[in-house]
Amino acid sequence: MKEYLMKGVSLFAISVMLVGCSHDAWFQTNNRVKQMEEEYSSNFKTIVLGGQNVDARQTWNTAVSTQITLTSAKTGTLKIYATDPAQGSSVAALYTGSISKGETKTFTVARPQNATTLYATILDEKNYMIDNMAFDASESEVTTAFYTTPANARQMNAARRAIPSVFNFPGDADASKFLSAVPAGIEKLTQNAAMVNNYIDGSWTGELNIWGQWDGSKNTGGTLYIAGQNWFLDRKFYVAPNTDIYLIEGAVLVLRAEDAANLQGGCNIYIARGAKIATPYGVELKLNNGLHIYNHGTLDVGKMSVNNNSVLYNSNEVQVTGELSTENGNSVIVNDGTMTASRLHTAGSSHVQNNGTMTINGNTDIDSNNNTWVNNGHYTTNYFYYTAGSNDVINNCHLTVNELFKINLGDTDENGFQMDSDGSVVTKNFEAAGPSFIFMGAQSLFEVTETATMNITKDIYGIYGPKTGDYAVFHAKKIVSGAAENQGFVANYFRNLIVAYDESHFPQGYSDKDAQQQANGEVGNQPYYHVGDGAIVEGTEIIDYTIEKSQCNPGFQGGGKAKEEIKQYIYFAFEDLGTSDDFDFNDVVVRVSVPDANNQSTVELCAIGGTLQQKVFCGDEQIGEEVHNYGEFGANTKVVVGVPIAELGKVNVDEGTSVADLDIKIQVTRKDGQVETIGGPSPGDTPFRVTVTGDDQGKWFWTRERTNISDAYTQFGQWGANMDSKPDWYKSYLKSKIVKW
Repeated sequence: MKEYLMKGVSLFAISVMLVGCSHDAWFQTNNRVKQMEEEYSSNFKTIVLGGQNVDARQTWNTAVSTQITLTSAKTGTLKIYATDPAQGSSVAALYTGSISKGETKTFTVARPQNATTLYATILDEKNYMIDNMAFDASESEVTTAFYTTPANARQMNAARRAIPSVFNFPGDADASKFLSAVPAGIEKLTQNAAMVNNYIDGSWTGELNIWGQWDGSKNTGGTLYIAGQNWFLDRKFYVAPNTDIYLIEGAVLVLRAEDAANLQGGCNIYIARGAKIATPYGVELKLNNGLHIYNHGTLDVGKMSVNNNSVLYNSNEVQVTGELSTENGNSVIVNDGTMTASRLHTAGSSHVQNNGTMTINGNTDIDSNNNTWVNNGHYTTNYFYYTAGSNDVINNCHLTVNELFKINLGDTDENGFQMDSDGSVVTKNFEAAGPSFIFMGAQSLFEVTETATMNITKDIYGIYGPKTGDYAVFHAKKIVSGAAENQGFVANYFRNLIVAYDESHFPQGYSDKDAQQQANGEVGNQPYYHVGDGAIVEGTEIIDYTIEKSQCNPGFQGGGKAKEEIKQYIYFAFEDLGTSDDFDFNDVVVRVSVPDANNQSTVELCAIGGTLQQKVFCGDEQIGEEVHNYGEFGANTKVVVGVPIAELGKVNVDEGTSVADLDIKIQVTRKDGQVETIGGPSPGDTPFRVTVTGDDQGKWFWTRERTNISDAYTQFGQWGANMDSKPDWYKSYLKSKIVKW
């Protein structure tokens, strides 16, 4: 209840400002006024419409009342928007109310005429978005429901440290295998022979040809110790299968191409700290048929492939100028030290585990359904392509991708990219193309510093947080859609997952409808993205959540900024017939907010451009005082003095009524005492009141004093003559001719 001192009543009269609006006819006129109306209509047609007639359907209201019956899949605060709220800035809601999971609710909104698609959003108790739906609002009555999580959605999560692979990786060789000197009693090799137990040093100048001896089932080798520097660039190096080779501390072995590609199977090569095996630039070192290399020194080769049950176990340094590959037959690479290559390719049933620091200057390609890639340390690559589903693609610590992380697993419902609790991926760009699963543990972070492109194809594909405990965070500068029309789902977010974006998330829509169908307001069965139970999609600056920095994780810090709550308003702009050729529609401008949870709206005075006495009514009830009691004539039609000028009062909005349909009028008292009432026009009439929807920020900018509305809003006349043309005329204006606030 609000008290006002009013003119025309006793000095101490009290006006109750909480009123309901009715639509009783109320218009007093006389012959002089009728003549002015006729002149006004004629001038309006000429000046504003450019000689055209008013569209017979035209009510001069940019809003359309739409009744919505909606069923929710979650409990929270329901908001309805004309623009998708996940576009990087706060937008004004057309409706706000509470709703429960499974509840069906009916309400009415005033939507912009051209907004045939609306967006329903559910917010949790922290005001975070936990669901978002686009729906067809082109009809006067709409029934819709939020998409629900499919029953077969994956339950998998990464809950503990560290996630073990199915494959059991071998350990390093015993420390006793890495020698600082040739053991006592070992004789120097003086000539080629079979089954040696000798050593060579830098004085060996000829070819080396150690052949084995057949024991009835296999070739048996021997033991060869290498000391000093041995350069076999123009001479043969051959050691029989099943030979143990020890590179003594300080030893250097440089192999020509023929021999680097022909190391024999079954051999064990132990490289001591300070020792080195190398090949000339571009020359490939091949590990075949069960050859094992245990490196505590250095491998410096042009290329390297590990094939057919072979093992490379590195505890110090491996430098590969070109490609490093594991091919088949349970071939294994384990890195406990540092390893660099221009490309890593895992194929077949091969297995790679990084426990140290691994740097791939080009592509990491994982393209087999039966291989293993596990990172327990720090792994850096320019491109990470995971293009075939495997049980064992696991990141337990930190993965850096300088350019693009792309996942496309083929048609699989089983395998994905797993991240342990506290694990992290930092990539410049990300693309989920086709079948894609990412399973994230509590407090794990997947950060995209530029663009995340979503393009999955099924309702169960997507990014999964843990089932219980703390959140995982998927964080991107911007999240866009890369989907073709009619291709299926684009993105899904499940479990305890925060999807945080710095700039924007692509708008909600329907993958099973093409662009034209959606423009026509059609709604499909496959939303572009689904927010599952427990997941949140929100701007980074809004999220109040922290992941602490650790050895494996760079950390995440949400802004924790309170979400800006922007009210939506409907503006009622009046001409008071003070003249018959002034169409600035600023004599009185009031705005009415969308109803709150108690179905109440606030009525506010925004502009006073007329000199006559004017009072604002809702139906038969006056709201506030005579408007000039709140401000000087014309002041804020020229210079902004504050919007609103004053709150006039509150009105009740009945269920089933939209704000745009309220009977907002002004009562004008002329100099001769004649009282006239100006309200909404009938269809096809010349308007003395224009009803305008606020923009996404709830604003509308009326024209400056004595500026015809069609001069400020150049599309207004087209809309007046054809209401199907330029329905959003109020969004395009000449800045010099409007009051910008």
